[in-house]
Amino acid sequence: MSDIRPKADPNGRPISGGAASSGGAGGTGGAAYKSLHRGLEILQLIQGRGRLKISEVSSELGMPLSTVYRYVTVLRDAGFAIEIDGYLMPSSRLAESDDASPHLVRYAAPVLRRLRELTGMTAILAVRVHITAVCLEVSYAHPQHRIPFGRGKVRSLYAGATALPLLAYAPKKVVRELLSGGLRAYTTATMSPEMIEPYLRQVRAEGHAVSYGQITPGMVGIGVPVFAGGRVLCSLSLVGDERQTGALDERVALLKQGAAELAAKLPSNVDLEVWSDQSA
Repeated sequence: MSDIRPKADPNGRPISGGAASSGGAGGTGGAAYKSLHRGLEILQLIQGRGRLKISEVSSELGMPLSTVYRYVTVLRDAGFAIEIDGYLMPSSRLAESDDASPHLVRYAAPVLRRLRELTGMTAILAVRVHITAVCLEVSYAHPQHRIPFGRGKVRSLYAGATALPLLAYAPKKVVRELLSGGLRAYTTATMSPEMIEPYLRQVRAEGHAVSYGQITPGMVGIGVPVFAGGRVLCSLSLVGDERQTGALDERVALLKQGAAELAAKLPSNVDLEVWSDQSA
């Protein structure tokens, strides 16, 4: 990142001696500037590294842990950072597009609705951001069906049929980074680190993922990747209770049809970097 220090105050007056106002470095303006600079340093580090602990932020920037905790709380509350399994990561807000092209959700919404109507299950659209899965949209099977992974929620990539197709096609270094950290078991059905890579190969071979109670006991999920430009842009999934595990092959086929339909709707110049950090 280039030099982030302002060259003038909001009134256009030159800044000298590192102060952000005529009050000087020791005044209110100087303190505000220093606070802003620290916050931007932390945000830059989180965005650049993708995943790190609060203690690592403290060590790398030479800030007391208590100070880092205060800034991280502000960044998290503002939606710029998230914390999963003890690690800080940039939020999906940092990956949002500023162009005028229709949002991915707009293309996916009719596909999600039809999947829900045909199966009676909740349909989900998700993308990968760094080493997390972010839910962009949900079409609920019924108003009372409130699943933990709702719109705007963030989850680790290693559990659940919504996230696993995204991990299966992520760059190898993303998989290595994820498996190198501590993986929390959501339930007794959550896969161990040793089980994940073999299962990812199975997902790539079969073109879909199935999970039973990996996130929530008694729930089943089926997910498929959606390809654009030869890479995975997002995933489509169906989630319901285990009583809905019948006709699995039919539901996998419906998901794959939905993925093909969504891919065909996308413009040829779709920006894969907007929602997926493909460079990670």
